Amino acid sequence: MRRLVAAAVAALALSACQDPAGVGLGLIDDDLSNPKAIQVPLADLDTLQNQVAAIGIASASAAAPQSRVLVGSVTDATFGDAQATAYIDFLQPTTIPSGTEASDVRSVWLELRRNYVYGDTTTALPVEIRPITDSWDADTDYPSDTTLAVGAVLTSGTVVVSDTLKRFDLPASWVAANAATLIGSDFATAFEGFALQTSSAFAPVPGAVFGFGTFSTTRSGLRVALSDDTLFFPLSEVFSSITSTPPPAPPASVLPVRATSRSSLRFVADVSGAPSTALARATFRIPLDTTYAHEGTFVRPLASSALLIGVREDSNGTETRSTLGALTLDDGDAVLGDARAFTAAIQQVLIGTASPFVRYEVVPIASLTTNAASLNILPVVRPLPGAADSARLILTVVGSDA
Repeated sequence: MRRLVAAAVAALALSACQDPAGVGLGLIDDDLSNPKAIQVPLADLDTLQNQVAAIGIASASAAAPQSRVLVGSVTDATFGDAQATAYIDFLQPTTIPSGTEASDVRSVWLELRRNYVYGDTTTALPVEIRPITDSWDADTDYPSDTTLAVGAVLTSGTVVVSDTLKRFDLPASWVAANAATLIGSDFATAFEGFALQTSSAFAPVPGAVFGFGTFSTTRSGLRVALSDDTLFFPLSEVFSSITSTPPPAPPASVLPVRATSRSSLRFVADVSGAPSTALARATFRIPLDTTYAHEGTFVRPLASSALLIGVREDSNGTETRSTLGALTLDDGDAVLGDARAFTAAIQQVLIGTASPFVRYEVVPIASLTTNAASLNILPVVRPLPGAADSARLILTVVGSDA
């Protein structure tokens, strides 16, 4: 298995004449020429639900980008059932041909670029388009399972995995009733967008959740055909309302961590028995069972990244959270891609200038640069006592110990 070599972090050189042995600590050989590596087994591994909504703006330059919305329903006894409804709003084009009138609007259709699937890839998913009747915005801290008020079904269609670009035509009656709003100056306040949801008659066996790209680069958006032109309304505010249930039959060998509502992994790593020697590196290696990514025609995309969060607690029980780095996949394990911030934080704990972390959390995400709603899994192998490949914290110390 490849070893991740991160940049060394300069640290205070303290006396190293200390016994590195402690509860749960053991020296192992390392492939670096001088340092020794101390393994700290992770304890109390479990899943934790963080209710963070998949909401944002359909732009990579936005403060809260959201590059995907989810629609569908899936039954999954291993990682839990999930249902998703997408809410989307649009930006009016900055330029509308001079003299355009409502009577010039001929037809309107919604196009969405499908780029994600979780579940059975043979699913034919019935999707309904309904008007949003609530006022909403992406700055609101919605719980992940929030639903918005919607009207009657405007149009519908069936989505299958081969649909890379799906078109939904709006009925002529809706076009006539909304043409003036689409080209009017009050569009931003008068139009709240659409909800995309599965038909109430759909029974997922096992079903699927499909994802659609939201950025203008995917060409997802609303198209308004005029007499001699077609206007493109890119997506703006987007929100995936996601509900999920715990798995009824979780695997005995794997923790079912999934990015539904930002589900996360929690654990403890006790470094109190480690020496206060200067560190060259502190990092994690968390084994994953990637066989759960594909089971026949049922697919579960793997989380390509995850945020590492350290949680401290003061004497009053108040918690503070710090982002310490990002884990990426490396030869079937989750490892720290850049360990400098984490190394510096652990060095401060070891020399007593900072309080220890009472626990850590690993929050799976789809991307380190643009957020994307997903059900991606992080199938963490449950640790077995004494197993060489168990999840662990590795402290690589500088110098030798007397």
